[in-house]
Amino acid sequence: MSTTKLVDRRSEAQSLLKMPLAEAEALFQSHSTERQLEIILSTRHPRDREKLYYLVPDCTELIQRSPTGQVLQVLNTMLGTGLASVLLPCLSAEQFEEVIDLSVWRNGVISKRDVDIWLFELSNCESDEISNLLTHIDVAILAVLLQGRIKLKSDFAGLMIESGVVDPSSAEIDYADDRAREIMDSIWQTDEHLFTRVLYELFAVDKYDSADDELSVSLRRAKDERDERVRSRDRTAGVETTEEDVLEKVDLDNLDLEEGVNVSENGDSGKKRKKGALDNVRD
Repeated sequence: MSTTKLVDRRSEAQSLLKMPLAEAEALFQSHSTERQLEIILSTRHPRDREKLYYLVPDCTELIQRSPTGQVLQVLNTMLGTGLASVLLPCLSAEQFEEVIDLSVWRNGVISKRDVDIWLFELSNCESDEISNLLTHIDVAILAVLLQGRIKLKSDFAGLMIESGVVDPSSAEIDYADDRAREIMDSIWQTDEHLFTRVLYELFAVDKYDSADDELSVSLRRAKDERDERVRSRDRTAGVETTEEDVLEKVDLDNLDLEEGVNVSENGDSGKKRKKGALDNVRD
């Protein structure tokens, strides 16, 4: 997009954001999809982008045609509130896989906190909406999150899992907390086979003497597959500086930020916003 067009589209975006909701919707929907996308992508602030997405009755096409990184910026402003569940079903399976690749790994290690937050957002979606997304979270990642939070009260755990007699409500399952139960319920509702695979990972039914050994091997595999996907996307995008290069050259944990600069992981993500209620969230 040329500089002149970019400035024009930003101006259009600001005009739309200042209009009454009904008027903004009518004008935005009169544009072609290409122009709508240009207006959205010209907007610097993720929350303004979110408002623009909501100006159409169904923003699935606009979301799926947007760069995943820009969509992730929008989702990050809503994480932990349950509101990201409004946009999550609009992502393609490939976009969701990239979102998870970018969001839950920290210096090559799974962040249980981030996985838990994303699963919380998914749990607020309808079961039919998340079925194609949840299966794109590697089973090893789900097992890491649930490790130590689920126990099978039986000496025949392997036989029970293999025979398919275990479900989230089984009396033999002991949950450490309600979130673990909710996660397993969501997995079961999405895909019973995935539920069984998670149990296999958690309790090392067949491959190793120790569940920790199996999970360690599965995580290394998951990380290798994730790293290859990231490298492949970088090559496709023509990016020469890889994630590994950045981590090698920049010690992110020891950066000296200028005094007076406040850094917040999710900004004001706790503020409530409702889908479609654009007129209630204008500045």
